[in-house]
Amino acid sequence: MAHTVSETARRVGLPGRTVRYYDSIGLVSPGERTDAGYRLYGPEEEARLSFVRQAKGLGFSLDEIRGLIGAAERGCCGEVIPALQQLLDQKVAEIDERIAHLRSFRERLVAYRAGRRSGCGCSGQGAFCGCLTDAPLIQIESRR
Repeated sequence: MAHTVSETARRVGLPGRTVRYYDSIGLVSPGERTDAGYRLYGPEEEARLSFVRQAKGLGFSLDEIRGLIGAAERGCCGEVIPALQQLLDQKVAEIDERIAHLRSFRERLVAYRAGRRSGCGCSGQGAFCGCLTDAPLIQIESRR
């Protein structure tokens, strides 16, 4: 049985506009349309949307998800499983790298706080306080 966008969205736990967006970028296509042009999604499309939702929850990009869907469409577990394993390994490595970066930053903050007990000795008369000039900075990573 096929369902409209709003019903499909409710069934898979996504906003309706997200389902429409995934349709517009080709991650999912309606199985059929009504005479009035409404999209109708069947069980296969719902399964694909559920997979996309789960993969997004695991931190996969839409391009990564598109690659996995392409492998799945070719119907080859021998291709899907290794690709999924590789992506999972990459995500774990990225998380480990972020954790190490955050631990290092935390240590810098703790050390900075410990060394800032007395202040910089500025006059406080209209000059910029030097207490902030040597504050540790964190480099903000851009999201891919």
